[in-house]
Amino acid sequence: MRSRRSILAVGAALTSMLWASAPTDAWAVRIKDIGYIDGVRPNQLMGYGLVVGLDGTGDTQRVGFTRQSLTAMLSRSGIRYDAKDLILRNVGAVMVTAKLHAFSQPGARLDVTVSSIGNARSLAGGTLLMTPLNGPDGKPYAVAQGPVQIGGFSIGGRSTTSRQRKKHLNTARIASGAIVEKGVGVALSKDDKLTLRLLRPDFTTVTNVVKALNGAAGALGARPTWAKAVDAGTVEMTVVGKKPEALPALIAGIEALDVAVGGRARVVINGRTGTIVLGGDARISEVAVAHHGMSLEIKKAQQMFQAPAPAPAPGAAAPGAAAPAQPVAPPATPVQKGQLQLIPGTATLADLVRGLNALGVQPRELVHILQAIAAAGALQAQLEVI
Repeated sequence: MRSRRSILAVGAALTSMLWASAPTDAWAVRIKDIGYIDGVRPNQLMGYGLVVGLDGTGDTQRVGFTRQSLTAMLSRSGIRYDAKDLILRNVGAVMVTAKLHAFSQPGARLDVTVSSIGNARSLAGGTLLMTPLNGPDGKPYAVAQGPVQIGGFSIGGRSTTSRQRKKHLNTARIASGAIVEKGVGVALSKDDKLTLRLLRPDFTTVTNVVKALNGAAGALGARPTWAKAVDAGTVEMTVVGKKPEALPALIAGIEALDVAVGGRARVVINGRTGTIVLGGDARISEVAVAHHGMSLEIKKAQQMFQAPAPAPAPGAAAPGAAAPAQPVAPPATPVQKGQLQLIPGTATLADLVRGLNALGVQPRELVHILQAIAAAGALQAQLEVI
């Protein structure tokens, strides 16, 4: 049980800390970190393959598509064999995924992820056979092959009671395991225009981006007011007269510009793990919360108190006019369980959570408190529960 003295000390510290808090300015970041040039993006690839050489941990006889795949592969190699007679202890069917980056040319290497789709117990020690990786259009763009590497281990026998496992054994990676066979063409400009897409569309951010681009038009060798906002997530830039070989340097200059980022205040809560992520702009309005014997009351504004003047020394002249009123914290009052602690409404959620943590409130309790504040309409932020 928390002592009355510790609650008093932490309550006073929380009050003064929250009164000193103030809204912060928007963060300045590079355009490169919040957007991308239209067309310069990765493409997803996927393929179906077989992992062989497993130590008796592959798919069982019940996985019919693994037998069919192995039979078809042997048939292409000139080996005729009845699928019913195949023993699949050392073979596992997998899906292979990769990401084809923009401007990747034939011969470039890609990292691939291999995931079991049968009932194999582990892919440890296996080798992925040559697997074509197709794009959304169904055409192959890369080929993957090589030994797989997993990030876990398995110790013990076949029974679940005697076997110890760490991490996932049915998902593996092959570093540089795919070779690009066909690249994807990228057109940086279209009709003498460059298009910038924001990762998180926001009207404030897109306005700041346009101001930064037009302000740096001379340094970038562009015309005045060459950039304009099309919507909350799109900026269109006119590049008339720019040769294709000059566009990479221009884009590099665009990406290096700093802009202030706007956006909604967010509070993200994971109720399963008790994780809470708070945005710096999140605020709370006037509200009173009681939770497990502790109570908080959040007020709208800070009160003004006249700081008492010190008594004059013996024989000294009386002081003149009193000093103007200054906003100082009121004298601490006894805080007990069930009593309300006064906090100004301009407090940030981050400060509130730090104070509650100091009082010993657990993360899962913080989740319930924040959800209750949001339900009361006092949370000035977008609440997301994942």
